[in-house]
Amino acid sequence: MIKNIIFDLDGTISKSASGILNAFEYALEKMGKSYQRDKLYEYIGPPLRDSFVKELGEDLADDGVYYYRKYYFKNGLFETSLYEGVKELIEDLYDEGFNIYLATSKGEESSKKILEYFGILQYFSYISGSSNDKNTKKKVIEHLIFENDLKTNESVMIGDRSYDIDASNELSIKSIAVAYGYGKKEEFENADFIANKPSDIKKIVMKS
Repeated sequence: MIKNIIFDLDGTISKSASGILNAFEYALEKMGKSYQRDKLYEYIGPPLRDSFVKELGEDLADDGVYYYRKYYFKNGLFETSLYEGVKELIEDLYDEGFNIYLATSKGEESSKKILEYFGILQYFSYISGSSNDKNTKKKVIEHLIFENDLKTNESVMIGDRSYDIDASNELSIKSIAVAYGYGKKEEFENADFIANKPSDIKKIVMKS
């Protein structure tokens, strides 16, 4: 029986592409690196530094992260919106008595600001975000599970990328892939369930 619902943020709760891509563009332009905006979508979801290692190399990655954050915290943080029906979904799940958590590759403080901005922070029992010692999605989720003493067989991870699904499988947690986010169809092959829209998530959880 599912008691604990763990949400990803970007591409699952928030439609955040605009702010993220704008921040990547700002950083890459500052670093003198050419890019194609459409190809930057693959960096929505993975740990930030890993994305800059791929674009700039190990030696310049930290500079890329610096410029990204400089833009993102000033402008990009709120260049986002909620997916239609997500706020109602979270409110309904909370009212049904589920424990709601967030596991994201974003930093914890920026994640809290986004949830607060949309008026849903109060529904989340705990937020686990990326940091130097939590630099993979598996570590982010693992930290959340440990800190809250959650049972994996009572928990489900909801996300839009293979990073969410693969980490869940490694930790023996059920997963729901959301097809409305930024992931491609082939990323959902190992998910336990697929939700085509936010309202599908409640139906899946209530039956699990």
